[in-house]
Amino acid sequence: MDQFEYVVVLTSLILGLGIAQILTGIADVISNFRNTKLYLPHTLFVIFIFLLHIQDWWINYEYANVVESWTLKVVLLLLAYPIALFIMARMIFPTGLRSAETDFKQYYIDQWRYLFIIGSSTVVLSILHNSIISEMPLSMQLPQFAYLLTYIVFIVSKTNNHWAHLAFQSITFLGIVIYILTDMRMLDSYMP
Repeated sequence: MDQFEYVVVLTSLILGLGIAQILTGIADVISNFRNTKLYLPHTLFVIFIFLLHIQDWWINYEYANVVESWTLKVVLLLLAYPIALFIMARMIFPTGLRSAETDFKQYYIDQWRYLFIIGSSTVVLSILHNSIISEMPLSMQLPQFAYLLTYIVFIVSKTNNHWAHLAFQSITFLGIVIYILTDMRMLDSYMP
């Protein structure tokens, strides 16, 4: 096993745990669907976080050809993003003392600030990955900066406005779907 494979196994485990959290939450909703009050911004956010897990797993193969020296700093930087995603996946559905909750509008309103703070950290980590590891200039990361700014505006303004959250989650969801549909990277080009 080479260094890349050693790192990608741990990254894949963390991402797999996050995906399991999301799928467990979805299964819980389905099993109690009659008593569940869904909320569209929450549902879009769940799908978005799920797609981020898949996207990060996919993009990790890029690092096999990009990273020349696997230092502890590089590994920790690469692990920070999936760890943040896992925390979001764990928090996106009611768990622990709140596990009996079925009103996802109220749950979203109670939790969105915490999720957005962690979400903003994923954007910062993405910018750092792009800059440090992939050597992408900051000028090419304007969408990430705009996304980070939007998170910050929501966090600072503390808005619970339904339409603002619906618009933000809809745009975010459409953004990742468009990215996935237009991403031309092929997995076989990263395989040794």
